[in-house]
Amino acid sequence: MKSRPERFRNSSQTRTIELETNVPALALHSFSQAIEIPTSLRDRPLDEWQTSARLTALLSRSGIRVLGDLHGRKVVDFVWEKNCGPKTLYELDLLARRARVRNGKTSCDGHRRGRAHPSHNVTATDGERATTRMQEDAASFAVPESICHLSFNELPITRRLANVVRTMGARRLGDLNGRGCFELLQYNQCGWSTISEIQQLIERAVSGDFDIRQIEEVNAAAELLSLLEQALAKLPLRERQFVLARIGAQPGSSRSPGADLLCLSYAEIGRRYGLTRARVHKVLVNTLDSLKKTWGPRIPRLLELIKWRCLSTISPLTPQLLERWVNLAEVSARRVMTRDNFSGCCRLSSQAHVRLIAALDKNIPCWPETHHKPRWIDGSLDQFDLTLARIVRVAGGHMTVAEAYRQLLRWGGRDYRRLTVERFLRMLRNVKCTTVEFKDSEIPIVGLSPLNGGVFLRMVPAKTANHQALAKFNLLRQQFSSLG
Repeated sequence: MKSRPERFRNSSQTRTIELETNVPALALHSFSQAIEIPTSLRDRPLDEWQTSARLTALLSRSGIRVLGDLHGRKVVDFVWEKNCGPKTLYELDLLARRARVRNGKTSCDGHRRGRAHPSHNVTATDGERATTRMQEDAASFAVPESICHLSFNELPITRRLANVVRTMGARRLGDLNGRGCFELLQYNQCGWSTISEIQQLIERAVSGDFDIRQIEEVNAAAELLSLLEQALAKLPLRERQFVLARIGAQPGSSRSPGADLLCLSYAEIGRRYGLTRARVHKVLVNTLDSLKKTWGPRIPRLLELIKWRCLSTISPLTPQLLERWVNLAEVSARRVMTRDNFSGCCRLSSQAHVRLIAALDKNIPCWPETHHKPRWIDGSLDQFDLTLARIVRVAGGHMTVAEAYRQLLRWGGRDYRRLTVERFLRMLRNVKCTTVEFKDSEIPIVGLSPLNGGVFLRMVPAKTANHQALAKFNLLRQQFSSLG
């Protein structure tokens, strides 16, 4: 049987290990320091400080009646006391800090109004000031004004922290400024891991991980690919494998290291990992959502720039166009120093990147394959296909995609007066009477299909909207294909 000192030593070590596991490093460092109570407050009774019932009972059992009884002791000395957990220890540390803050406000307000504190550097950045303040007062969160506008909906936070901030009614990061850690610990599902997550979130925001002010249009494509590569590396193994299999970026044993595989469906991924199709779909949706929020609002803002650039030039995003934008960004980076090094940052192929961008934002007109084999045209696309082919034939057999869109709005009839660029590019990908060539990735050309050029388009009426004309068109196309 162990002696009493040995049992006490073992229990104290166990509580210390538990404390190190559950308490952030910043608070644990504060717990190991001696408590300093100002001389003017050492005779104050503890009843004036409105402590919790558990902390009051703890101090009463320890023979502490006034604040002066805590002077010189350490918070960690109370680890072995009965019913003393991490929250109670943190409240005790907070009590000592409140005493120092109250004493400092009453004695130093005149000096602070008159002149700046000598230990503060007037040229210090927001990050340095925030770090200094967190080290001086670990009982509350210090959020600089430069990052107060960040919304929790666009930050990479866990579901538990999302529930805590929703319960608090906090929408922005600035809503936590001045909030005490012990105040947050009173909320349901808020523990020391959540406190550490908030501290890390503030540190990342201060370091510029979520900064969108330095985003430039020229470097948008290269920066987006760089951030996506880093975000993929941070994903768990299974989620990363799901994404790579979906966008066709997993190299096989019989393929070269840089080769792409076919994009696997949800059912094929499920059979490979022993999951259902619905489960794979749900995991991928959650993974892509967290992937977009890895760098806060930076990735969504870059996706918006890519979308605006495609729609303004009326050109789909192809692997060749993406490579061209990245090369332009590299040339610009050599001339002007930027915050990111874009050279050699992308390990995925440009085709896989286009597929990933399409998965992240469905509104971006992405064409991963320029030689796309169209599916069978349904009733909503057949008239568009024939109308576009007639416009191209009148123009001489070829014209730019941008000019084809303008002519379609002008001469296509009332059905196309409200046709958006996004829908036009989506429909253009599935046409059969015309082809799209990408000799210049920024200026794609629409031409007549070799099978249809100048042969049977003359036989199609000007307004082919009825089923008889469509049937005749399909019959003639089959005849010419058999002759070819």
